Amino acid sequence: MKANLTLFFLLVFVVGAVIGWDWPNIAKIMPVYVAAIPGIILVLVQLYREVTGWQGRRGTAGGIDMDEVSDVQLDRQTELRRTLGYFAWFIGGALGIWLLGLVIALPLLVFLYTLIEGKEKWYIALIATACAYALVWGLFEYMLETRWPPGILFA
Repeated sequence: MKANLTLFFLLVFVVGAVIGWDWPNIAKIMPVYVAAIPGIILVLVQLYREVTGWQGRRGTAGGIDMDEVSDVQLDRQTELRRTLGYFAWFIGGALGIWLLGLVIALPLLVFLYTLIEGKEKWYIALIATACAYALVWGLFEYMLETRWPPGILFA
């Protein structure tokens, strides 16, 4: 059964590489060179492991158990509070991006989330905010010249 999923991913990556191969170089960097070709290599390694039963250095057939098993049961009120909190942050972030634009709202969301939910110190929240701003503005707007649309309050 595992081999079927591996073969499916091999098909997806090969189709992606074949479709994108004739594109201009600038257009095929991400889909072909960054995703499809490494994906094909990794899927072939996985297929080899499944066919031969090779488990790596350890040599055990069982592998390691990566899943954290926990049987903690939360009461209904805690589940509801956490769920509503998650959606409140999600909707607040979406509204912030819509009103203020991504360049302002995303660092502001990072700052507020680190302070309120993460219960971090002010300087940690400011560092995280500066990193988020550097990523959104510095990488995308400045270096890649991707202009994010302003929010409706600044349009």
